[in-house]
Amino acid sequence: MPDPLSTTPRKVAEVQSWDLEADVVIVGFSMSGAAAALGALEVTSDVLALERGGGPEGTCGGIVYLGGGTPMYTFLLAALGPGVDEEKLRVYCDESLLHFDWLVRQGVPLITGPDEAGTMLASPEDDGFINVGGQEYAGGGLVWTGGEQAHPFSALVRPAPRGHIPRDPDSDEDLFEGAVLKCLVRAAERAGVRTEYNVGVQRLVVDDEGRVTGVEARRFGTVLRVRARRGVVLTTGGFIYNDEMLAQHTPAMLAVSKLGHGGQDGLGIQMAQAAGADAIHMDTADITLVLTPPMSYARGILFNALGRRFINEDTYYGRLGAEAAFRQDTIAYLLLDESTFLESSWRRPSWAEDSLAELETQMELPAGALEQTVAYYNEHAARGADPLFHKGERWLQPLVPPYAVIDLRQQAFPMSAFTMGGLRTAVGGEVLTPDGSPIAGLYAAGRATSALAVSGYCSGISLGDCSFFGRRAGQSAAS
Repeated sequence: MPDPLSTTPRKVAEVQSWDLEADVVIVGFSMSGAAAALGALEVTSDVLALERGGGPEGTCGGIVYLGGGTPMYTFLLAALGPGVDEEKLRVYCDESLLHFDWLVRQGVPLITGPDEAGTMLASPEDDGFINVGGQEYAGGGLVWTGGEQAHPFSALVRPAPRGHIPRDPDSDEDLFEGAVLKCLVRAAERAGVRTEYNVGVQRLVVDDEGRVTGVEARRFGTVLRVRARRGVVLTTGGFIYNDEMLAQHTPAMLAVSKLGHGGQDGLGIQMAQAAGADAIHMDTADITLVLTPPMSYARGILFNALGRRFINEDTYYGRLGAEAAFRQDTIAYLLLDESTFLESSWRRPSWAEDSLAELETQMELPAGALEQTVAYYNEHAARGADPLFHKGERWLQPLVPPYAVIDLRQQAFPMSAFTMGGLRTAVGGEVLTPDGSPIAGLYAAGRATSALAVSGYCSGISLGDCSFFGRRAGQSAAS
């Protein structure tokens, strides 16, 4: 019996019989897996999804980032980079309105509803309407999800909220957590996908030319061989729950909380690599604060272990998390004065003093560092300017005693992360080797791949690209 931990591909000549088979075999019935199933079912009626858990897996939220056109492309190119695959991004932007329409047709309720007033996700009151397939959808439910209205992005294109939150059309309740996953799974099941649960795929099956012809799996200790007559699609998730891979590729992630489910252990990536696949941007991750802060907190200042500011406070909190984790050793504090704290008191302060010198002593900061930071900030804030980080003028005001500091370090205010690096794929989902050639019969989508987000992130881009490129991978595999 083969080593159960080995990901070395099985040669098809060693397979005496197949236990299951289909035109397209999808490994991982996640959101991207459900989208891949729907895409494949547009081409063939014989699609099999394998899931090692007892049901569809996914912990995704509900925002979907879609908008369309050149302004969205320009913003995302800056917000998700450097290193963005521009060909993928162009296709995603050009077809995002069509994808919105496709999601709605699959039953995803991207309907308008009340804004999240007072938070960083709040949208303006006059979003207007968007037109999809001749039907208008009110834009009042759109939300900001990536710091579009903050420096440096606000100077690139006119800021616009493009985050869609699924909502129940018959009530005011959000369908936030897992909404898109549930809807796509139901749509795939209605469309005829076959599912096999508690089947853990461990390696690919290849022929003498290296073409992927199936997978080898285990169900409760029993080996299963599954034939894919046309193609295998890997939608197995990232590797945030694989500490060995984290230590190798992005060790800073070992210091933050994990976002996702335990199945995101990188096994799909490893199986494909064992078959010759390239994996890229493995050192990248999205890191965000667990709790969404109220936007009014931007009137304070964020500072590091040296008592110095390091980012504009009105930025997207995902950028804040990444900056703190990757460049500030997960150390960040928020300084508020009495007026800003009363308006922003969603967290208890860890320190409160009448003077900055006393705060420096209490927090063991370099003497005079925070005083110097605040003096410089106040001098320019009084004139409506922020020459260091260009915070929006509406959030600028001098800070006066008494002061409060909210501890944003990992041990006090957890940051959560998921990995963004993964298999290198073409626009159609074909898995590529290091020289850029496709591995015949192998496709992938979702967090198992390096998708749109690389060195930056905005909320909703994962649900957008997982469903968009998942569908395309399924179509390619079936064709």
